[in-house]
Amino acid sequence: MSYKRSSLMQERMEQNRLSILQSARELIAQGGFKEASIQAIAERAGVSTGLVYRYFENKSQILIEVLSNAIQHEVEILNHIAGSDLSPKQKLQKSVTTFVKRAMNSPQLAYALMFEPVDPEMEHERFRSKQLIKQSIKEILAEGKVNGEFEFEDLNTAALGVVGSMTFVVIEPLNPSRNVMFDQNYKDYFVKQIADFCVNAVRRQEGSE
Repeated sequence: MSYKRSSLMQERMEQNRLSILQSARELIAQGGFKEASIQAIAERAGVSTGLVYRYFENKSQILIEVLSNAIQHEVEILNHIAGSDLSPKQKLQKSVTTFVKRAMNSPQLAYALMFEPVDPEMEHERFRSKQLIKQSIKEILAEGKVNGEFEFEDLNTAALGVVGSMTFVVIEPLNPSRNVMFDQNYKDYFVKQIADFCVNAVRRQEGSE
């Protein structure tokens, strides 16, 4: 019986923790980090603020985990594309398209996680996240260089350029202070422009030796 009680308690604790993180993510998606106060998170999760502090030391720790989980999901998507049977050019096009499109579909959340001012601890997690994304892109670029589809001098620099384009290019359209709504046609056009730019930046030019 004690084992069963312990198992149920563990399950309830894990559920509380996931509920807190999900509530924080939803609040960030609505209004950025400023909306995700401990009190607001607790209210949305249906728990007390004291319970939130049982799982997390402070707000920053919650936000870091929300960012980490979100990026891990994006990296899994990119890794799946990188491991597919597509050609390197198609993989790169699809990777950039998928990443930017997902950001455009959740603008407030994407802007907060990637660009909103944060403390140094959170900024460090952002840097780590971009390194994970860069690693996925490096695999695609390396494969493309080996089979002759891509041409560039340094793999790491090329990957940094692609990741920079995938992330920083969406600052303007995602910035909530601009209060601009984009229709689907513009989103599709914008996403294609970025993906084409990244592919053309590394694509082997006709006639290259």
